[in-house]
Amino acid sequence: MKKKLLLAPLMAVLVACVVLLSGCGGPSVEELITNDLTSQFDEIKNGGDDFLKGLSDASGDDFEQLGIDPKEYAKSYLEGFDYKIGDVTVDEDKGTATAEVTITCKSMNKIVEDFATQYQEKVAALDTMPSEDDLYKMAGQVMVDVTKSAKPKDSKVTFKYSADDDNVWSADDSAVTEMMSAMMN
Repeated sequence: MKKKLLLAPLMAVLVACVVLLSGCGGPSVEELITNDLTSQFDEIKNGGDDFLKGLSDASGDDFEQLGIDPKEYAKSYLEGFDYKIGDVTVDEDKGTATAEVTITCKSMNKIVEDFATQYQEKVAALDTMPSEDDLYKMAGQVMVDVTKSAKPKDSKVTFKYSADDDNVWSADDSAVTEMMSAMMN
């Protein structure tokens, strides 16, 4: 019985300490934003299933017609993907923040450009015109080859965050546009 009596006050003190410490020593806005970006980019970098499924769903039947497995293509495209979070600047009075991030990824514009050139060269070199299905399969193979050989490059991106009335911070709608811009460059 005495043991329980001694444990109760000790537990109360520990609980009070944890509550006080979490109130005072919680993560800063900079840390919250850095953690948010890290979790989002790690999902991409590590080829998370949710990210790959999203890419696969977005491709629809186009990849199937080309004979390309969308998940395998996405993995190939993401080879070399990396990121580095730079300065996170917060203006708590205005409820705004920016985060500078360097994203390393393959340029979709360069891939499409190289695909067009190489596919045209392949078609021009043919002695006989293959079936439409065979042309699609050839196009798919060229797309896969071009993507595998593409070299990642760096793009600097600024992500904007804002706080709502409850002081909850979230990325602005421009985050998707910024990310797409980095992937296209």
